[in-house]
Amino acid sequence: MASLARRILVATDFSKTSELALDAAALLAHQNDAKLTLVHVLVPDGTLEMIEDPRSGLIMADDETRERFHVELHAVCDRWFAELPRRANIALVVSTSPSEGICHYAEHVQADLIVIATHGRTGLARMLNGSVAEHVVRHAPCPVLSLRAPANHHL
Repeated sequence: MASLARRILVATDFSKTSELALDAAALLAHQNDAKLTLVHVLVPDGTLEMIEDPRSGLIMADDETRERFHVELHAVCDRWFAELPRRANIALVVSTSPSEGICHYAEHVQADLIVIATHGRTGLARMLNGSVAEHVVRHAPCPVLSLRAPANHHL
């Protein structure tokens, strides 16, 4: 029987909430002998050093910013994915929107499944900020497993 998910993309924003997605992705990758990619999306907001590549016109993080986030991503991999039979890949994506960055990267790596946690914002906070997970669910090129902490669970 063929595995449902051979290429799993798991998104992190380094929050406690995203640990739900990391746990689930590790379990699914182990059960399916899947290739796992951990992705974080950087959004240029004026506080990070970004440069424009004159050849492509793409906005990129400067070397120092990239190095700092790669260290963080490797630390997450070491903590959650060290026991996986296949080494997890990491990806640092620069995009104007976290959800668009996740969806575009999932398409680029031909992910079979995206695993993402939601902060579970409601009301005005959700209306003003939107929901990254909701946008990913609606626009992803593959199935999405969206996880939300129970209401009484303090992350």
